[in-house]
Parts: sequence; structure tokens; C-alpha cells
Amino acid sequence: MNATTSTLRNPTLWLVVGIPTATVLASIITVSLAFIGAEPELPARFAREGAPLVLDQQRAARAQQLGIGVVLRVLPSGRIDAQLTGIPSASTPIASLTLRMTHITRPELDRELRLTRGADGIFSAQESAVPAGDWLLELDGGEWRIRGRAVLPTTRVRLGE
Repeated sequence: MNATTSTLRNPTLWLVVGIPTATVLASIITVSLAFIGAEPELPARFAREGAPLVLDQQRAARAQQLGIGVVLRVLPSGRIDAQLTGIPSASTPIASLTLRMTHITRPELDRELRLTRGADGIFSAQESAVPAGDWLLELDGGEWRIRGRAVLPTTRVRLGE
């Protein structure tokens, strides 16, 4: 048996040479994948976009602090009614609310409605029939906002509180 053959059969040699070689190859592959599939850089205006996000969180906290809740009725005819609960009596009466309805999978169905206050204190709007599906809902009252989720068709959705 010659010395070269016996050296290649030594498992310690393969561990000493094989592990570092595999590590270097894996590093090269990782770096090449990072350059090929890299995420785009954040836009320069990203820092300025953060302030509205903080304000949005403050508005959600304000609704929670006031204990504001809403019961939405979504009727098959397309009429949407919103009855607020928890509004302090000392606060200024709200003339209208904005309801943003975002469909989970079909953005062409998204809609924004202006609900106006009726004489009975219930906010309402008439819209074409709302299709069935999973919806994200956001009710905006100016200084506060409430978000929730609803699976339609249903006639009653509770948000907040």
C-alpha cells in the first residue's frame, strides 16, 4: 500500500479539510444569494412616513381611552348603519364618520364611505350591496379610529370596546 492512498483514507484528513471547504462554499453561496435577491433600499422619505404611523397609533389609543365602540349593521340592500357607544356626553357631536372597507383578497372591491349622522344619532350611508367575503374595517372619527375585521354576509359587526 502506498502512502498517498493511505492518507486519502484517513477520516481525520477529510474532517480537517472538508469542514472548512464546505464553510467557504456555503459563505460564497450565501453572499451571492444576498446580492441577487436583495430587498430594495428604503425610500429617502421613510423617516417622514413614520410620524403618521405614530399618530395613527395615538388615534387608536384615544378610542380605547374613551371606551368608544361601534355596532355596524350591514344590510343586504347596501345600507350601512353605525351606532356609537362610549362617546362622552361633554364631547362635541360628531357630524360624520369615515368607514374604510378593505377586501382581504380583491382590492377592486375596496370602498370608502362617509356615514352621516341622522336625527336618531345613528350614522348611515347607502352603498351598493357589499359582496360576501373577509373585510378589514376602519372607522375614523377624526381624533380617534377603530379597526376590526368582519366576514360578510353578516348583519351585525361590533368594533372596539
